[in-house]
Amino acid sequence: MTLSQIGCVICLAAPIGCAGAAPQTVIANAKIFTSNSAQPWAQAIAIRGERIVAVGDTETVAALAGPATRRIDAGGRTIIAGINDAHQHVGIAPPHDRLELPFDPTIAQIAQALRAQIAASPAGRLIEGEIAQTAWADPSFRRVWLDSIAPDHPVRLTSFTGHGTLVNSRALTLIGITETVKDPEGGHFGRDAQGRLDGRLEEYAGYLSGRLLSSTTEPADIISSYRRFAAQATGFGITSVQLMGNALPIADISKYLVEAATPLRWKVFRFPMRESGGDTIDSRSPLPPQPTPLIDVRGMKWILDGTPIERFAFMREPYRDSPSERGRMNFSTERIEEFVGWAYGSEDPLAVHAVGDGAIEAYVSAIERAGRPEVWRAKRPRIEHGDMLSADLIGRVQALGIVVVQNPLHFMLGDLLAARLGPQRMAAVQPMKSLLDHGIPLAIGADGPINPFLNIMAAVTHPANPKEALTREQAVTAYTAGSAFAEFQERQKGQLAPGMLADLVVLSADLFTVPVPQLPALHSVWTMVGGKVVHATVATHRLDMLPISPANTHFTDGAYTRVTFTAPDAAGAAAIVAQLGYGAHDTDLADLEVVSPSLDDVYFHLASQGVPA
Repeated sequence: MTLSQIGCVICLAAPIGCAGAAPQTVIANAKIFTSNSAQPWAQAIAIRGERIVAVGDTETVAALAGPATRRIDAGGRTIIAGINDAHQHVGIAPPHDRLELPFDPTIAQIAQALRAQIAASPAGRLIEGEIAQTAWADPSFRRVWLDSIAPDHPVRLTSFTGHGTLVNSRALTLIGITETVKDPEGGHFGRDAQGRLDGRLEEYAGYLSGRLLSSTTEPADIISSYRRFAAQATGFGITSVQLMGNALPIADISKYLVEAATPLRWKVFRFPMRESGGDTIDSRSPLPPQPTPLIDVRGMKWILDGTPIERFAFMREPYRDSPSERGRMNFSTERIEEFVGWAYGSEDPLAVHAVGDGAIEAYVSAIERAGRPEVWRAKRPRIEHGDMLSADLIGRVQALGIVVVQNPLHFMLGDLLAARLGPQRMAAVQPMKSLLDHGIPLAIGADGPINPFLNIMAAVTHPANPKEALTREQAVTAYTAGSAFAEFQERQKGQLAPGMLADLVVLSADLFTVPVPQLPALHSVWTMVGGKVVHATVATHRLDMLPISPANTHFTDGAYTRVTFTAPDAAGAAAIVAQLGYGAHDTDLADLEVVSPSLDDVYFHLASQGVPA
């Protein structure tokens, strides 16, 4: 069957694509990967309202256009479904200065950077930095050491994994933690030989302190954080984010996301916590659970163990480089059974961080004890990370319909993992291909730097375990259709197919053919959410066909995208506006502000040269 025939079949099989009003937009002459196994490749796509109405070859889809249809020639560019980041965090913190540190700094490097920053930061200003295993393992890495360098500034140094934090005395005061604090469930406040807080915050002690610190942030700054994240995300072609909501109480996250009014689709998992002797915070979803069509705040996330970096991941066998340690579980068997039971008895999706094989086995066993496999398959419980999901557990995971959300950037730590685990366990570490081979649903989330193409590069090379690498098509499918399945949205998004939401991205280069080292340089030149353009660069929508010289490719302003280019004079700028077909515009000094009725909420900002101020 030819591509042309496929296009006709898809159109005929989907009345939404062939009957009724003409599409509002047709994008043609493209290389489209659909993430749809029934029709993985196409050349053109038609959109009406927020939905896709046809996908196929250029001739077939273009024939659907009417007189008012906006026709876009993609010029051979690659198009994929909007990326759905299935595991992400948005940092919320009061105003602070950030240390310039290398990856995995020594305490000497931290001290040097901290002294330099203190000289530039006013007294009382919060200073933050990111550390890794070298500093964390140093016996001097304690509050006393940090106080000796920074007595007048609150300082918080957090592992890049998020599972270990060091704070000084000023930071403890800022956060509101006193010497009488008791360990929260699942966490530990480090103490010295005299029982005094030593500044080390492990697991839920760190998450609790982080939430307390975030709560001091002004609402306007929280809203700006979500908007900045959304602007960056759409610039990479991300249209959906599954947010792990540990930074703030879920009701606050819901409120501020509504106020931020970003163009992203948000799925938010609340983060239950329990202080010593207290009730569980965020045990239930807030009302309403879907405050806007773009925001869904149903679901809960729990963290069973840490990571191998701090040797907190709970292993069935000891760590190779520290035979006395196996990591630890954050919760008792009874507590795990309690929240697993909550999920079984409700429609509340369950996501559980489990890295070590011991933690994964404990979680899987709790699910098995809680109820019938056919019920669990409909509920799709999730394993977040699952780095040590060993071969003997794969069959049990598959039988229960568990979804695995993997984070390929973790694969870049192969040397450290090898030291921790040894060659035998490294041979099975961080499965991806094996999961697909066994029919286990796989989704991808960044859990760190937002660039999805970094994760795709890691997924298709898998430096830690190359035999588990994916093809590029498999990686994109996991990042789109797989992530949609993980949040019960596979009938709405994740594929470019008739009836699906028109969430898509036009890429700056061909993701499927560029050399692997060039993958991280990819970005979006055009991102669409529900048929509306939410990000664009100067090289799109006929701008590349005009006699102009780009000054800036793009920059963002809140939920809008602006494109800047130069024109010879005001008259030339006005002529360009006319060629683009935009009627609503206003001249102000050297600028033309154009509101595009055909591009919905996208603003084109035309800065002309030579116009008197």
